[in-house]
Formats: sequence, C-alpha cells, structure tokens
Amino acid sequence: MSETERLFSRTIADLRRRRVFRVAAAYGVVAWLIIEVADIVLPALRVPEWVITAVVITALAGFPVALLLGWLFDVTSDGVVRTRPADTDAPAIRRVARRGIDFIIIGVLLAVIGYLVYQQDPFGADGGAERSIAVLPFEDFSPNGDNEYFSDGIAEELLNTLVGVEGLRVAARTSSFAFKNRNEDVRSIAQKLNVKNVLSGSVRRAGDRVRITATLIDAEDGFQLWSETYDRRLDNIFDIQAEISRSIVDQLRLELIGELPRMMASVDEQIDIRAYDLYLLGRHHWHKRTADSLERALDLFQQAIVIDENFALAYTGVADTYLLMEGYGGLTREQATARAEAPVARALALDSTLSEAYASQGLLRLNQGDPSAAELALRGAVDLNPNNSMAHMWLGLVLSRRIGPDAALNEYERALSLDPLHPVIHQNVATTRGDVGEFEEARAGLENLIANGPEYGRAYSQLARLAVEFGRYDEAVRWGRLAIEEGDTFGYVALAEAMLGLGDFESAQAYLATALERAGEQGGDWDVLGTQASLYLAQSKFGELEALAAENASDHDPNGQVWAGVARIGRGDGEGGAALLDEVLANSMMEWFEPDDRLALLTAAAWGESVEEHDADIRAYVERAMAVYEAALAAGWNTPQLHGWAAMALYIGDQREASLERLRVAVDLGWRESRLLGGVPVIDAFREDPEFRELMAWVDQDLERMERVVAASQLDSGGVSVAGR
Repeated sequence: MSETERLFSRTIADLRRRRVFRVAAAYGVVAWLIIEVADIVLPALRVPEWVITAVVITALAGFPVALLLGWLFDVTSDGVVRTRPADTDAPAIRRVARRGIDFIIIGVLLAVIGYLVYQQDPFGADGGAERSIAVLPFEDFSPNGDNEYFSDGIAEELLNTLVGVEGLRVAARTSSFAFKNRNEDVRSIAQKLNVKNVLSGSVRRAGDRVRITATLIDAEDGFQLWSETYDRRLDNIFDIQAEISRSIVDQLRLELIGELPRMMASVDEQIDIRAYDLYLLGRHHWHKRTADSLERALDLFQQAIVIDENFALAYTGVADTYLLMEGYGGLTREQATARAEAPVARALALDSTLSEAYASQGLLRLNQGDPSAAELALRGAVDLNPNNSMAHMWLGLVLSRRIGPDAALNEYERALSLDPLHPVIHQNVATTRGDVGEFEEARAGLENLIANGPEYGRAYSQLARLAVEFGRYDEAVRWGRLAIEEGDTFGYVALAEAMLGLGDFESAQAYLATALERAGEQGGDWDVLGTQASLYLAQSKFGELEALAAENASDHDPNGQVWAGVARIGRGDGEGGAALLDEVLANSMMEWFEPDDRLALLTAAAWGESVEEHDADIRAYVERAMAVYEAALAAGWNTPQLHGWAAMALYIGDQREASLERLRVAVDLGWRESRLLGGVPVIDAFREDPEFRELMAWVDQDLERMERVVAASQLDSGGVSVAGR
C-alpha cells in the first residue's frame, strides 16, 4: 500500500472514531424536520417569506459547523472534551502530520461555510431584487373619462414618494408610463424594467369624491401581494397617497428610518387641491414635449401659482417648461434661460431640499455657459435624490462638456438603469457611445428602445444620423424614411445628410427644403442650416454660403460667423476669413462646440492662412488643432470626423505621413466624406498623392455600393420620393 493510500485510510478511520459520519446523519435528519415544519407553519402565521429563506440558509450553513465540532470534540461522561489524537505515543512527525490534516479539514469546512453564506445571502444581491418596483399609470374610471391626467398624477406622486424610500429601487416615470394603454403581461413589463414588483391601479373621480384602487403584484409569479380600495373626499388625497405608500413599504418588508419620505405636498402644508389639480394637468402636458403641449403646461403651472404662491414644484414646472422650450418650443437659449431664472430661484427659496429644483438649476446654469455651477447644482440634486434620473442625465451633459464622453457615459448609464425606456436618455447614451467610437453598441441601444419602448420616431432619426456619422449612408436612408413614417420630421435632415455624403446634392437640397418648411412643427430648425452650409461648401458655392451666414447672423449663435469666415476663404480672402474664425474660437460659446467642430475651425483657419502663404500662422493653427486633437483623444473621443479633420490639418501643415496615418484611422472608423471635399481646394495637391488616391478609391467603391443599395430601395418602394410626401 502506498503512503497516499495509508494516509487516506487513516483519515477515514479518524472520521469514524470521531463519530463525524454519525453527526452528519443526525444533523441531516434534524435539519430536514426543521425546514419542513417551517415551510408549513410560518406561512400560516403570515411570517415574511425571507424568514423561511433564512431558516433554510441557517440549516445549510450549520451543517459544516456541526461536522467541524464533531471532528474537534467528544461528548463523554466528563462532559464535552477535545477529541484526543488516535495515537498519543506516535512519533512527533506523525503527530505533526495529523495536526496538518486537522488544519486542512478545518479550512475546507470554513470555506464551505463561507461559500454557502455568500451564495444564499438573502440580504445581498438576490435580496436586492425583491426591493424594486414599477408604478404603472393608473386607469381613469371616472364617469366621463376626462380625468386621465388626475389618475396619471396620482400614480406619479406615489412613484415620487417611493423613490425616497431607502433601499427601494423604483423604475422612473418615463419607463413605467411607456406601458400606458398597452395590453402587456405584467411579467413582461417587469422584465423590461428589471423590477420584482409592479403597482397598478385605477381612479374614479366624481364631484368631490375619489375612489382609488391599488394592487401590488409579485411579477415573478403574477400573484397579488396586496390590494386595497380607498373611498374618500378629494381634499384627503394626500392622506390616501401616504396610506398607499406605507402599505407598499410594509408589503415589501422595508426598514424605514423615521417617517415615510414626504409627498410632493405634505398634509401639513395644506396645498390647495385646485393648485395640485392644475399642477398634475400641467405635468401631463409637459411630458408630451411638443410646442403646443409646452404652452399649455406653462399656462397650467402659472395658474397653480396664482392659487398657491408657495407651491414649490409649480415653480419648478414653469422653469422646466421654459428650458424645454429652447429645443421644442421655438425659444432661443437666451430667452429660455432668462425666463427660467426667477422660477428656479423661487422654488429653491420655498424648499431648499427639493431635488427637482436643483436639477432645474443645473440645466439652467449649463445653458447659461457655466458648467462648474451646473455640476455643483446637479450633484446636489443627486445627493438629495439618487434616483433622480434627469439629474443624472443632465450631469452627464455637464461632464461631457467639462471632461469628455468617458466621464459622461457613467452618468448616462446610471440614468438609464433608473429609467430604462426613457427615449432622451437612450439618445444621449447612443450619442456618447458614438463619440467614443462604439457604433455597434450605440445602434443596438437605439434598436432596443424601438423594440421595447413607446412609439418614438426620434429614435429612428437618431439612428439615421448616427449612421451618417459612421459613413453608413445606406442605413441612414432606411432609418430616415422610418423616422418620417413615424411622424418625426427630423428624418428629413438625416436623409439630406445621407444624400450629401453620397454626393447626390440635388436630393439633399430637396430634403433640406422640406425640413426647413416643416421646421415649425417640432420647434427649431434642428441643424437644417448647418447641413445647408455643408451642401454649399461641397459644391464650392461660396456666395450662397456667405448669404446664408448674413441671413442667420446672431449674437448668441456663432455658426453664422463660421460660415462667413469659410465663405471668405473660399472666395480668396484667406486672411479675413481666418480672422473671423479666430474670433469665433475666442468666443465663450465655443464650449458648445465638440472637439471635432473646434478642430474643423482650426483646420479652416489654417487653410485660410495657406491661401495667403503665411507659414508661421499655418504652423500656429496646426499646433492648436493638434492640441485639441490630443486632448480629445485623452478624454475618450474617437469619431471618424475627429481623425479626418486631424488628417486635413496635418496635411495643410505639410506633415504628409502623420496625415495619412490619421486618415487611415478615420476611414477604418467609417469616414466616407470624400465627396464633400470638392469645396476645399487646399487639398487638391493631396489628391495627387498615390497613397491618398488609393484610400479614396476604396472609399469610392464603398460609396458606389451604398448608392446601389439606396437605388434598389427606391425601386422597391415604387420610386416614390420621401421628400415629396
């Protein structure tokens, strides 16, 4: 018999002598009986489910402990004593070996205990899944069916209260309300929102009476955990909300410190029910985010303030509406920020603990060009309410400007985890993933939004413009058409950009004309003029570009001056054009420009100086351009345009090898803008370079392939032009 076999035999003999096998059998029988009794008795006593789980885990964890004690101790007539070694007279080396075996077995048993506890911890990751909820919009059962906004408001305020409960993760409003009027299984909804519990209900309002029914469902099995109906006078609405919230917290077995987090308006504040009613209706319209709905929301918030001038959230509603009107309601940034300043200040003066007020202040400061103050306010909003998804999203905007896309992406992802179906958050995540060169991930996120979220045409146009950025013009055409079919006129701009990239300038102009004609439908001209400027530049139409600049000159938007500078350079006034661009580069509004845009301006200024053959000035602009480029790379930027403009700047600076290296990187990422370079005479000599021509030949082949795909898709659709619809 080998030494290993002898050691194994001695170990088994030792286990028998120490009665470890007998202890294991006895423990197994007793533990099984305890678990069976607990499983039958505890539910009948309405003991929380986690108690049963804890009993099972304790029994499992106790098994290796029993084995360990059985190994170490014996029960004798003298009491419990330490088990003696089998042979006390054995040589010292054998006793040491046996002591080593003791330590090995003890270590293994302790490891088993630790593993079982880690795997089965009901208060760890698995337990956390129990502590999540989505509040679905309540149904309106009022006699006339005209209180939808009120039932939505009740659900929203319940959601807002539950958000403040420590240890409870609550799906944000935009995501949970995406399932409104959709007959979808509650388990499917919970899976999409990544929650364990779902609260649904109904509201019936008649005169000064209201009946609210709320039902809490365990989404894992679809069974009701709790349901209650409240029939009260309308002036007790806040009491009802508090009761429902406390019942939910009790059902989810959450430990609260102190009182339940306060409602939007506590009972003690005695908010006038008429003001509250107007506020709910205002938010109902605010969430629609159209020019008309924002005007209606603003009027309702202002009416609420007339009734109750100390209603803090009504002021926040006013401020939020003005800030959204910049993008959706036709206000300029200066107009929107000027009008939002006073209501934000008033909301904070009324309630210095209101997360929403700090979030609005953060967005206001960002729009005013003060990202440091914006970050401070938004971090305050997040501290007050870590579940405020808009605060996280707006903080991402700030960090994108101050630091770069890598920093912004963390906040956007946090916002998305809180509000997984919010279309604007998805757009920001997709845009930022595009900024760091992750096209496939950006596209997948937007496609997921389309598949699981509400009907939202803007996601299609976002996909189209993302595809344009990465040179996927055939995909951009497909997504742009779908955007238009969904009623989103941003799709016309995306189609114009795609056709511009393919060199079909006539179609691009037609789409731009339609986009400009319909600009008032959704507020703003959404880069229509910028795309028009690119179209003029691609065709060397510098006179038209200069006229466009003159028509759109503005103190608060430097784009007009940019176009004017480029037009001057194109018409031969390199020094004058470069001077105009230099003024723009010194403008405080440049912080709104992304690195590739700043790089484009510096490259254009270098082009201007090359027209005048000012070598020293050329070198200075190229050095500035490369400083911007290197800083952008360090911050995470990785777009085809960033590398493409760096290549152009390096070429103008007579750095051929470095220029070709950057251009190869740009082409690999998706740069396909060769047909837009016709209006940039400075690179004429570059076109004669054999390596440049080889790269451009490959790009042209890909463009021709995409042209065939687009032409085939037009034939499949009967040859109908989307621009003419």
